[in-house]
Amino acid sequence: MEESKVYLKVSVSVIVCVVIAIFITSSILYVNFQSILMKHEYEINLEKMESEEEQRLQLANIALNTLYQIYNDISVTKLLTYEAVSSIDESAAFLQLRHFLVTIPNVDSIYVYNGKKDRIYNVSNENELIRPWKADYYTNADFYDTSAAAMIENCTDYVPFIMVPRYYQVNQQTIKCVYTYIMYDIFKNSKKRNVIMLNLESEYLFPVKRTEYPGTVSLVVDGSGKVIYSNSGNFKVLDNVKEQLDYDNVLSKKKSGYYLTEISGSKSVVIFTDTDKFGWRNISIISYNDLLSQVKKLQSVIIIITLIIAGVGLLAAFIWSWRLANPIRVMSKDMNILLREKRQAESLTKSMRLKELLENNGLENGGQRRNGADLLSLLGLSLSKEQRLVLICIKVDDYQYLLETANSQLINAYKFAAVNILNELMQNSTNGYCLNMSLDKNLLFTVCDGEDTTSKLEEYLLHTQRLVQEYFQITISVAVSEFTDDPDKLFYQYEQIEEALSRSIFWEKGSIVHYNHIKIKDVQNYEFPESKEKQLMECLTHGKAREAEDIYLAIVRETYSYPIVIYNMVISRLIFMITNAVNLIQKNSSLHSIASSVLLMNLLQECDTIKERNEKFKELFWQIQKDMENKKKDKLSQTITEIHLLIEKEYRNPLLSIEMLAEEIGMSTAYMCRIYKQYTGNTINDTLLEKRMEHARILLTESTFSVGEIAEKVGFNGSTYFYRVFKKLNGVTPNEYRRK
Repeated sequence: MEESKVYLKVSVSVIVCVVIAIFITSSILYVNFQSILMKHEYEINLEKMESEEEQRLQLANIALNTLYQIYNDISVTKLLTYEAVSSIDESAAFLQLRHFLVTIPNVDSIYVYNGKKDRIYNVSNENELIRPWKADYYTNADFYDTSAAAMIENCTDYVPFIMVPRYYQVNQQTIKCVYTYIMYDIFKNSKKRNVIMLNLESEYLFPVKRTEYPGTVSLVVDGSGKVIYSNSGNFKVLDNVKEQLDYDNVLSKKKSGYYLTEISGSKSVVIFTDTDKFGWRNISIISYNDLLSQVKKLQSVIIIITLIIAGVGLLAAFIWSWRLANPIRVMSKDMNILLREKRQAESLTKSMRLKELLENNGLENGGQRRNGADLLSLLGLSLSKEQRLVLICIKVDDYQYLLETANSQLINAYKFAAVNILNELMQNSTNGYCLNMSLDKNLLFTVCDGEDTTSKLEEYLLHTQRLVQEYFQITISVAVSEFTDDPDKLFYQYEQIEEALSRSIFWEKGSIVHYNHIKIKDVQNYEFPESKEKQLMECLTHGKAREAEDIYLAIVRETYSYPIVIYNMVISRLIFMITNAVNLIQKNSSLHSIASSVLLMNLLQECDTIKERNEKFKELFWQIQKDMENKKKDKLSQTITEIHLLIEKEYRNPLLSIEMLAEEIGMSTAYMCRIYKQYTGNTINDTLLEKRMEHARILLTESTFSVGEIAEKVGFNGSTYFYRVFKKLNGVTPNEYRRK
């Protein structure tokens, strides 16, 4: 019943979500967007284009006023009408023209044509223009702007103060479009008249603008359908687009409007304004597909909304059904937990019982004793006459390091993976049971069929080690008991494994240790070498690391062939002795080393191999020697400093001698001289003489004392000896040094 209710509510929620989504989508799709979008776009674009027309008229008036000022300027009038113009007047006119050129932005050039002299004066902003250079004027025949020359030749054909779009050649690759205002002598009857032309760049009247639709074409056309301005390469200035735009629909309307037509095979919306004072119209051509992109966006929004509604509905149905099924799910979870805990408890109980039976030689708590066959039966194993039993212990190397970098669960997985690999390699020729002995060891009870399996066990173990190292990047060591066909020897085999594991510190990483290969001496035959212990103590107190290391190795190597208890006892005794030695050294020499203390504490930590333990001892020995050498160097440095201070203080005393220095410091003369020479590279006498000579040179340079007086002041008994020593050390006599 509960399941039915859950499915019913989920189904109802899904159906309701789908119905709502279809209803919303259907309602929106019934709305007609075409006419609304076209009218909306027309109103927006019409407002923009009318604003552009008004701005263009204002800019045109500014340009006309500028042209009128040029025409009436006195300096320019001379250039325009006089047959002979002086260089001064010509420079003034050109200066004035350049002033007008920069008055308004985006002016391309100003042409002044003197009809009497047939000269065209040009002031231009075009830097890329390629033309023959002349002294600021051209004749009408050789003027580079051929279209302007033609307008000058037929100036009466153009209405003054009306912009004329035209092209001219800038360079070999570029043709430029400009808009020209022309002004000439209206009241003259001759065809050749004086002319002023103001050429404007298209950016002045038609600044670049951004549109909502990237493909929008903006045009300005006159009453005959000729293009005045275009932002598209498909429509060029001076092209006639009357037929292409179905222009009769535009010409027949005196006011603004819009219509739908096909242009170049593409459905487009044409929006146009009313004519301005030039008789021009602004036209905007928008792709119908771009216009409908808003509808597509709206459709996408509708789809997204529908999906959101459906998703929310499904989520609500899922949450509701989840809540309904929660009691069943909780009960199922509790059952699974109980079953898992039961299995773990059974496994743990079985493992603990097995360990207890193995350690107590089959004796249970109630006093009943089980034999080996009973224990194998408890493991689910049996041993026939043709089969042999062997115990294999797999131990993970570098357990402490793995525990720091990984976790115990991962290490446990490595152990069982190694057991599974070994079982797979031995295939169906064995039966076994795996017992988890500790965090880093697994014990495998293996029943082998036939001699073939027992002979190849070493090969299987090596192969297992290689695979574990290859796939898990760890090494494992293996302890193997003797083979037996008697199940009652199971407890003895377990003792063999325990004995082998107790000596694991002597193993190399990745070892395979067979108990029958281990040779162990009797404990009673071992005698601790006390004489070597005393020698080790003496070496440590004298800072002899190499000798201490050799003696230590000689002591511990004697224990390798005895039970592990002997080795542990010897290591404990050596650690105690070394601790006393370190304390004695620190007490006698006031020496304290944090490094030595840390290394001494490291000796108490557990090590995986004997090599690691020996390296820790070796490191401690060398650290003790280093600490003692540093102390010795510090004391020697202090002695040298005392000698220098005494020389600095007493060098003026003629009685100062090496014996006097040795007595002050408190050591023998020979030893003091030797360590000073060894530390500084100079003798004490050399240092004393150099100090006296240094002060003598200062007195010779900065005082008026006689040489004899200076000799007494720096510690010499007489001037004769001073003369001889000074010349030997300085290469000149004292008087010569003073003169220099």
